[in-house]
Amino acid sequence: MEARIGPIKLSEGISRFNAVTYLYACIICIGILAGLNFIQPYILSVVLEIPRSEQGTISGSLAFMQEIIAIILVSFFGILSDRIGRRPVMVFGTMVVALGFALFPYAANINELYIYRSIFAIGAAALSSVLAIIVNDYPTEQSRGKFVSLHSVLNALGVAIFAAFLGRLPTVFTNLGYDPITAGRFTMLFVASVAFLSGLIFAGGLKGGTVENQKEKPGFKHLMATAIKSMRNPRISLAFAATLLARADVSVNGIFISLWAVTSAIDLGISTGEAFKQIVPVIVITNLLSIVWAFLFGSIIDRINRVTAMVIAMGLGVIAYGSIVFVDTPLNYSNLPIFILISASAIGTVIATASLIGQEAPVRERGSVIGVSAFFGACGILVATSVGGVLFDSFGPKGPFLLICFIHAIIFFGAIFVRIKSPGEYFGANKETI
Repeated sequence: MEARIGPIKLSEGISRFNAVTYLYACIICIGILAGLNFIQPYILSVVLEIPRSEQGTISGSLAFMQEIIAIILVSFFGILSDRIGRRPVMVFGTMVVALGFALFPYAANINELYIYRSIFAIGAAALSSVLAIIVNDYPTEQSRGKFVSLHSVLNALGVAIFAAFLGRLPTVFTNLGYDPITAGRFTMLFVASVAFLSGLIFAGGLKGGTVENQKEKPGFKHLMATAIKSMRNPRISLAFAATLLARADVSVNGIFISLWAVTSAIDLGISTGEAFKQIVPVIVITNLLSIVWAFLFGSIIDRINRVTAMVIAMGLGVIAYGSIVFVDTPLNYSNLPIFILISASAIGTVIATASLIGQEAPVRERGSVIGVSAFFGACGILVATSVGGVLFDSFGPKGPFLLICFIHAIIFFGAIFVRIKSPGEYFGANKETI
């Protein structure tokens, strides 16, 4: 009998305890991965005393380096998870992230900062790869959309929880009498301990063994060849392209909305601090309402053809990001509906992409295929941070968003072509597909 979590049916051999452990990982792991970016400015300012005029360049360089490491390693970790199992890769990633987090506030100079961020990046690459794989391992095909949407919702909650937590914890330690540098170090050591303990939880709670417990494990060459050959499947190629876009979506929203708010401060005659204060409600409201869309869209995906879902997600993206032409500043709350639409579009793209690739990737080589997908995702972040940044400076704040609109449009027409020529078999609960 299949185990369940509410309306979600779990795959054969996956227990409720396995699934709950993974859902806990969705909150903790993504929260920790995003948490370093939240606490990093504190380390640059207080611990290393780097001038504010240099912090933007250093932060961008650190992020760029982490994505280069991700591009190099995510496919390897995907293949490795097919070879030795998901659980050891997950535990390894968590422990290495914990080590990187613990070392980061003890950097004595910029070179050490890059070294410690590199250690963190290796663990992050392992976690990013295996989290995307397990979300497709655990549900049945009929419940894939709902499980992926729950995964996305918990990711968003994890980011919000850790952002609020890391923003307050240094003050808690300083109020206890510790100096600001020690407070920052204690904050990061506390998070590192949470990561370490979580690794132990994953070791005991996630399903062990390799996929289907095959006796003859596929070799690395076979797995890599399978992942590359999988692109002959037009639906997997579509999912790879959408993965690049999904990561670019998230990066553009995370970087350029707040940056736009800061640049608007001068025109509006307010301080940078006031601009940050005013943009917080926009970010909170858009993320909370996108969670509603995530649950709704996840349920829709399980009732229609997955390529049709991709067409819907891409079409929504064209409308959402194209509407940015009507925005004068994100600090004008009358523009809030447009940013809500953008946030809903971003999370919808993530859900549609994960659901399609999970359906199409061969079970035995799923980790390898999703590892290659993660490679495209890392490339998407590089495009968003590099090309988007140039467009922001040269074209204006709307530039990065219009770039994303253009990519959405290209994939929208590609998805329509795939839907007509190669819609694929439908595995959902309702055989009357759209």
